[in-house]
Amino acid sequence: MTEVNQHQMPLRHVIDNAEKAIQVAKDAEMAVRHAQIDSNPQKLASSIDQLETAMRTVQQAQSQIHMQEIEPNQQVLKQVQEQLTQAEQSLDVVLGNSEQPKQMR
Repeated sequence: MTEVNQHQMPLRHVIDNAEKAIQVAKDAEMAVRHAQIDSNPQKLASSIDQLETAMRTVQQAQSQIHMQEIEPNQQVLKQVQEQLTQAEQSLDVVLGNSEQPKQMR
């Protein structure tokens, strides 16, 4: 049997979490875009919450990747890390573009 440190997760689990995080990010972006198209403030607020949750999920997945021993699996982890970074950057852009101006009364 191979000894595994408790703080390390099996590689496949880390990659699966990262792929799920990327999908959550894509879904959140789409929700924001649909809310913007519909011009629905409640839907937009909900989708922005979803977007912020997606951001945390992406950041957690990145953290899990950083905790792995990179050497034997470097290429696979590097590709997943790049995808997570792209997802995070995309979420930042969508979040920045979805800020609602204060209504003047």
